Amino acid sequence: MRTPARLLSVFGAALFALVGVLVAPATAEAAESRAICNYDWVRVRSAATTASKELGRLTRGTAVTGTQQGSWFRLDGGGFVAAYYTCATAGRQAAPAQPQSPTVTPGGFAVCRTPWVRVRAQATTASREVRRLTQGTPMAGTIQGSWLRLDGGAGFVAAYYACASTAPVSAPAPAPAPAPAPGPTTPDAGTALLQPTGTQGSPTSPFGNRYHPILRTWRLHNGIDIGNRAGEPILAAEAGTVTTIARDSSAGLYVKIDHGTVAGTPRVGTGYLHMASTTVSRGQWVNRGQVIGYVGNTGLSTKPHLHFIVYESGKPVDPVKYIGPLASLRA
Repeated sequence: MRTPARLLSVFGAALFALVGVLVAPATAEAAESRAICNYDWVRVRSAATTASKELGRLTRGTAVTGTQQGSWFRLDGGGFVAAYYTCATAGRQAAPAQPQSPTVTPGGFAVCRTPWVRVRAQATTASREVRRLTQGTPMAGTIQGSWLRLDGGAGFVAAYYACASTAPVSAPAPAPAPAPAPGPTTPDAGTALLQPTGTQGSPTSPFGNRYHPILRTWRLHNGIDIGNRAGEPILAAEAGTVTTIARDSSAGLYVKIDHGTVAGTPRVGTGYLHMASTTVSRGQWVNRGQVIGYVGNTGLSTKPHLHFIVYESGKPVDPVKYIGPLASLRA
């Protein structure tokens, strides 16, 4: 039979061992091997937050080692990537991967995720549009934040529309013109913008202040009226993207097209009012001279005609600047 002192000694040792287990520091989580997945590339951050500094980028398939900490994966070589973009791999890396430099060698990209993309003069959507590149066009350049800077000072493309590619490229190629849509052939006077429809010898109302024949008040006539027969074709004055197709009580059925830079002037657009019908859809790319609809008499209109507007940065300007004097318009 054990003495009380002996029992107390045994009980004290057991209690000490239990306390030791409870207060012992947690074992550090073991490093594991993973690979970048679920996206073409991922940012490496200096801390486990999207607000921290970007150290570089790792492409899909890059092997990494580290430990997961919540929703982040801490790299053995320093830095953090979102854990969602890492997938388990077999085996352990001999050495941790280092963040790659954001600089990309020629032949690294191609236009993706969109039928076409604008090339800007500077890394901002407010800068001048240089040209457009179609989907699949190879590009060489350097990722700088949310922009891809094209080699040779060729401009900037939003990085979201640039996917990694192994195809060699020396310089970005201009977008090939889409095949012209079927329609009547129309003489092109070589003006900055094409005359959108014929006059059929009808009088043409000019741009400027005038007495409105229906509203009976003086107001700005923000375009020119080209009189023509109902159902005659209306042509796109220049290549561009259809931004608006709508109808209201004043303009009737109308279409707006964004042309980008025309004759050295950025942000040029055109509007076509009082149409009978359209042949295009919003977001569609159209060619110069492509049929976009037909002359009508919708909205505040006294007879079939086209009210044609030219915009510079959203402000109406006199169309004669782009299509020539009214007296020179073809019948």
